[in-house]
Amino acid sequence: MAKKKVGLLIPPRRPVWNIWQGLLLIALVTLIEFPLGWLETPKDLDSVRGILYFFGVGLGDALIYFGLIWIFLRLIHRPFSDLGFVKPPKRYVMLGFVTGVLLFVGVGFLGNLLTRLLGTPAPQSFALAVKGVNYTWEFGFLTVLGGVIAPIKEEMLFRGLIYPPLRQAFGRGRGMLLTGVFFATLHFDIVRFLPLFIGGVILSWLYERSSTIWPAIIAHGTWNGLMAIALWIQRY
Repeated sequence: MAKKKVGLLIPPRRPVWNIWQGLLLIALVTLIEFPLGWLETPKDLDSVRGILYFFGVGLGDALIYFGLIWIFLRLIHRPFSDLGFVKPPKRYVMLGFVTGVLLFVGVGFLGNLLTRLLGTPAPQSFALAVKGVNYTWEFGFLTVLGGVIAPIKEEMLFRGLIYPPLRQAFGRGRGMLLTGVFFATLHFDIVRFLPLFIGGVILSWLYERSSTIWPAIIAHGTWNGLMAIALWIQRY
């Protein structure tokens, strides 16, 4: 059963913000990070300095998103709980872990199939970073980044901020599909678009089903964490 918080269901059925405001926040982050060079993949990801820089950029990116979203919510007089940051039932915590494993297996299989059909795309910056580590502690930093920091940021953005106005405008089904489109598009990977789209839809379903954002964060973090481990193993 959906939980009530400050008079609204989670996800909010009638959010007081709209999709254009969410997209404006993304544009503002891009404008901040572009002159800093944060949108470019570091060229020395096989060095300690490169790994630490990559981690710092990822952490800085998450803090900028968190800060701007916090300011935005203060301006419209809404709490962070409107994004789904409410305590999850235990059964949905477990569902988050199980969903993350299934995403890793199913989406990974589909991604490999598409790679065989369409060719191998350029590796994403996170994959390059994992393959470039020389020490276990570097891998630990990247696992925290990919398995904790990035999922919290991306779920706060896509499921917490983007999905509710799409749900209100188009209904649950089309809202999930459109959120999946945004999620896949903003990863800038044409070959992996379909697997990322499916993953985004499933994470939106998990958010809708559980009435809290934490199971989606857990699933996303499990998915990313298992991917990082697989990349680490492939190095040897």
